[in-house]
Amino acid sequence: MPGGKETNMSYNGIDVSSYQGSIDWSRVGKVHLDFAFVRASMGPLSRDLRFKGNVAGAQGTGIKVGAYHYCNASSVAQAHAEAKNFLAAVKGLKLTYPLVLDLEYNSNTSKALSQWSDMAVAFLGDLEAAGYFAMLYSDKYSLENRFDPDKIAPFAIWVAQWGKACTYSRHFGVWQNSDTGTVSGISGNVDLDVSEYDYAGIIKNAGLNNLG
Repeated sequence: MPGGKETNMSYNGIDVSSYQGSIDWSRVGKVHLDFAFVRASMGPLSRDLRFKGNVAGAQGTGIKVGAYHYCNASSVAQAHAEAKNFLAAVKGLKLTYPLVLDLEYNSNTSKALSQWSDMAVAFLGDLEAAGYFAMLYSDKYSLENRFDPDKIAPFAIWVAQWGKACTYSRHFGVWQNSDTGTVSGISGNVDLDVSEYDYAGIIKNAGLNNLG
């Protein structure tokens, strides 16, 4: 998964949550989108109330769907608890794209910057143990300065760097290049993502995500 590419990648996607409000997926489905990441949960207990509706809406248009969890953990123990919440939120759904840990700087995670790598490994390891394809999302600065590259190297990376090029120097699979995208059927701004990997194919061929 080489980084630093300036050309357009092969697959186009978005990521959404309840912040987008009610999404008209029938209109979104007419746009050339290959995948969507949908927020499922936050912290150890909270769920995104629009998660299942967004998953069903996206899948109904043929868009490949993955899910992400917004992390509030400040310890490895809390990371395990949050993974449990995430896994419960996605249970029973046929998700064809990765399950993602969204670990970025906030009022809780700022308390545990030295533990970010260990929290990520704990959380993502729980996803893999449950049979899912696990991915880590964070911004370019954090990936380069707040994580131990050796510890997160086994996992696919989704990097946020808004602009015309991704200059993250290490391997990544998905690039979030904008938070001000416009997509028919979605009110207001939406995050735009690109990928050079067919994760649906990778997951299917590896027998992951409990799709059998």
